[in-house]
Amino acid sequence: MLPKILDIAPALAFFITYKMTSDLITATAVIVGCCLIAFALQYIFWKKVSRMQVFVCAAVLLFGLPTVLLNDPQIIKWKVTVVNLIMATAILVCQHILKRNPFSYLFGQEIALPENLWLKLGTWWMIFFVFAAMLNVVIAFFLPTLFGIDAMTAESLWVDYKTFGNAILNFVFALVCIFYLMKTNPEILAEVKELKKDNKLTK
Repeated sequence: MLPKILDIAPALAFFITYKMTSDLITATAVIVGCCLIAFALQYIFWKKVSRMQVFVCAAVLLFGLPTVLLNDPQIIKWKVTVVNLIMATAILVCQHILKRNPFSYLFGQEIALPENLWLKLGTWWMIFFVFAAMLNVVIAFFLPTLFGIDAMTAESLWVDYKTFGNAILNFVFALVCIFYLMKTNPEILAEVKELKKDNKLTK
């Protein structure tokens, strides 16, 4: 439970700080500090840090520190776009250059799928990450032009999207992929049920 709290605490601290201060620089400084604290606590309690925590912390530092040091709130707004493009590039490299599908590597032992479906799943997520990257650019920089709203309202909407919207978008797309796979391959549902049954028996 505590690792999950440490994973989401920096983002929540960023959101709460911004809503209390309406200051993106201050909120960014808070998320940088919280990420470093979460990183340190993971290492202190478990003598290791998850790869996801390393990636998140690195991304926050890469965009957060320049934002604070240069006093430029525009820099942090690129974080969501760059992270999504990194994910899309990683899938592209793994799937089409290294010829190793990342989803097959991560989930192949639990769920047996034909190679063409693993490739299709990788392509879907690659396209989705590019879409999410471009969507963040629109929300971060073009809302006042597109909808005629003031800059502070647009910034507040971006903070909402950065904290919750992008994660919700990922979750919804994951559900769409799962439902499609189960509809076209009913045997997957049987495999998942069997896996849950085996896990209960081993506990």
